[in-house]
Amino acid sequence: MDRVNIGVKEVDEMVEGGLPKGSVIGLSGPPGVGKSIFSLHFLLEGARNGEKCVYINLEEPEENINHMIKQFEFGEEFLKFVEDEKIVIRCFTYPEYEKIYSDLFHKIKEDKNIHRLVIDSFNCFFTSTFNPEALMLNNAVNMRRMINHAFSMLRRKGLTSLLILEMELGREGRFGSNIPYLVDGMINLDFLEMGIIERRIFIPKMRWTNQYKESKGYEIGRKGITILDDSD
Repeated sequence: MDRVNIGVKEVDEMVEGGLPKGSVIGLSGPPGVGKSIFSLHFLLEGARNGEKCVYINLEEPEENINHMIKQFEFGEEFLKFVEDEKIVIRCFTYPEYEKIYSDLFHKIKEDKNIHRLVIDSFNCFFTSTFNPEALMLNNAVNMRRMINHAFSMLRRKGLTSLLILEMELGREGRFGSNIPYLVDGMINLDFLEMGIIERRIFIPKMRWTNQYKESKGYEIGRKGITILDDSD
């Protein structure tokens, strides 16, 4: 199995050296756990390996994304890759995205130079792509069919996709409950409130992989995400 490095060494070690190449991976968690920062590591590692990477954001203007990038030590390097078009950032409003999403994903699927894709967040992609009334249906079959249709636009040889899933605190909803069954892998970021915030990473599912069976602590700082040594 060919592997794609995530860009955080200790997380790569949790999945036998990296994500399965060509897979669709869900990255879930509540607000504030570092999902977007995790995706920056993933994109930066691809650019360092000479891979073209695409980041699609449906919630923030590009100015906000740039501010986030600049707060990290790797910010200057990351933005140089953006300047050289090794990392392509596209931010859309919902009306803009509804008009162009089909053509956009067709181009991504056809452009064999693109090896990594991040959608931040996939919840927004999903709800803006399909009829909102359909999302209210209590029909699990219809829900899975619509998600599978979205995945069909992402699956091709050599393209590894990271889908950021915004989960509300304490609930996932019908949308979130379907995703773990349909993606190739799930990475969960979460936190415990015990006087201080303790963030944890857990990988409950990763196809074709004997993944690490326990969670690990991590913190967010100038270097981005740093995995802690729980033995200390």
